[in-house]
Amino acid sequence: MSQRQKIGLRKTHSSMHKRGVERRSHLLRAAYDLLCERDIEDISFRDIAQQAGVPEGSAYHFYANRFDLFTVLAGDMSELFVAAHKRPIPESCKSNWRTLAEHFISIGVDVYRSNPPARQLLIGGKTPPQVKLTDRLNDREIARVMAWIFTEHFGTPKESDLEAVFYYFIEITDLIFSLSVIEYGEITDELIQQAQFAGIGYLANFFER
Repeated sequence: MSQRQKIGLRKTHSSMHKRGVERRSHLLRAAYDLLCERDIEDISFRDIAQQAGVPEGSAYHFYANRFDLFTVLAGDMSELFVAAHKRPIPESCKSNWRTLAEHFISIGVDVYRSNPPARQLLIGGKTPPQVKLTDRLNDREIARVMAWIFTEHFGTPKESDLEAVFYYFIEITDLIFSLSVIEYGEITDELIQQAQFAGIGYLANFFER
């Protein structure tokens, strides 16, 4: 395998000129746009560079390969989830822990449905392992936000490691969303209901003792 094809070889720079910053941004945007139109396996690094209007040789100064670029983009997609969870929560979702958990699930569904690249990179069936690893790390940040929100509204439950509980809650629901995307190409209403059953059923082990 050539150096250009290895995952995780993104080049670092102590400083970057404005043009370099712009090219990085253009490459990420190009990858996002292409993921809205094609399967991840049908997108080459050359395709991304051409879409961005950046010479392919120059693009390698910023990302080692397409997997490296997709990993960075996956991190950006995860930030969408963090931002969405930090928005004000409707009063109707604060009545008990179950309604809050359902709200958390609905946030994830809304972000996935409105961002095809997020579906492909985070819960698609063809995502490279390095991108999956980045998503797992980002899920822990989302779990921290969920744990903080839960504590704000319902106090600290007996379960001491609340962040771990919500991390597994995310992984459980995302697995069902992933199965839906792999089988149907989208998150269906039926599989959303199944995710609610599984995720809330898991949380009940801690919050209904």
